[in-house]
Amino acid sequence: MQRNEWKFDYTAARLVDGVQTKIAHHQDRLAYWRGQRETVLSTIRAEGLEIDEKIVMGYQSPKSRDWDRANRVTVREDLRHQLDEVLDKLKSHTEQLTQYDGWRQMLLANPQAQLALDIDDWLYFFATP
Repeated sequence: MQRNEWKFDYTAARLVDGVQTKIAHHQDRLAYWRGQRETVLSTIRAEGLEIDEKIVMGYQSPKSRDWDRANRVTVREDLRHQLDEVLDKLKSHTEQLTQYDGWRQMLLANPQAQLALDIDDWLYFFATP
């Protein structure tokens, strides 16, 4: 038998310890990324918008009545990338919290259940994030 096929028995109550650690980790990361989101949004509001105004709008001509294309507002590209990263992290940690909370509920409902874990299972519940 190769080591990747080994199984180890754990009680559901023991697995809850690992789940609680994972939940705490993802709650911490979620709080961090919420703070980062506020920081990025504040920066965007304060300095991230760029307004490009067409020069022709300053002169009296038929083109100066082209209000549809008079201005272009963009968010600085670096800030847009930061916001995308923050939103991805928020999504990821929220999904992980939901998943681990589901495991916590199921394991607490069946504390005496004996479960055979392989290495992937053990890493899911106990590996340091």
